[in-house]
Amino acid sequence: MKIIRNTYPEHSGIPHAKPGDEVTWSMEKGVYRLIRKSDMKSVFSTSPVDKDGNLRSSGKTPNLVGVIAQVKSRGWVMEIG
Repeated sequence: MKIIRNTYPEHSGIPHAKPGDEVTWSMEKGVYRLIRKSDMKSVFSTSPVDKDGNLRSSGKTPNLVGVIAQVKSRGWVMEIG
């Protein structure tokens, strides 16, 4: 998978995914982590999930493809495909 769009702000010392970066999902410690393949750094994680991979808060499967995160009031979007 690749990052299609990431308009979240960059901060020093924190890994940031750029469009075109290759990524993969890994389920660790009760969350899905989005790992950048070039350096194996975690660039995003979901809300807590249960042992079946469903969100603890709603019981639904988290979005792992397409728009995975969005803050509409700020115009921030992270999309993978």
